Amino acid sequence: MYRQFTKSVFVFILLYLFGCATLGGCVLRSLTVNSEPPGAMVYLDDELIGETPVTTTFTYYGTRKITLEKVDAEGRLLYERKIIYEKIKPPFYQILPLDFFSEIILPMELKDEHYFTYQLDQLHQLSKTERHEGVVKNAEELRERLNTPVAR
Repeated sequence: MYRQFTKSVFVFILLYLFGCATLGGCVLRSLTVNSEPPGAMVYLDDELIGETPVTTTFTYYGTRKITLEKVDAEGRLLYERKIIYEKIKPPFYQILPLDFFSEIILPMELKDEHYFTYQLDQLHQLSKTERHEGVVKNAEELRERLNTPVAR
């Protein structure tokens, strides 16, 4: 009798775990980055994810490094490069211990979407004479540093 009961309990536990695994929900996390003007290259944690507007998935919450840059066909910057550190906070159902239920027990998919839009600033273009003067000034500074003795 005891053996029959333990076997029934064991089968019930196995069926319950199998049901939880197949019916369990999940949280779909996405991050959308947009820029004005559109078409800027987006790097998330120094990894290229595409041109704005771009949507990607992520696994972990926390501070993420987002880099935006818009270049022309020859690779020259058209707008100032923008580096932003965004803190992505988890929703209440993703905080311990509630995350166990939202990830495993609930038989539904939850969506956690984050949207960020950034304004890119126009790049200040230097004239040819200003660039020439800057190069000459840098060359003179380097020459002066080479001529000064190194203190040991």
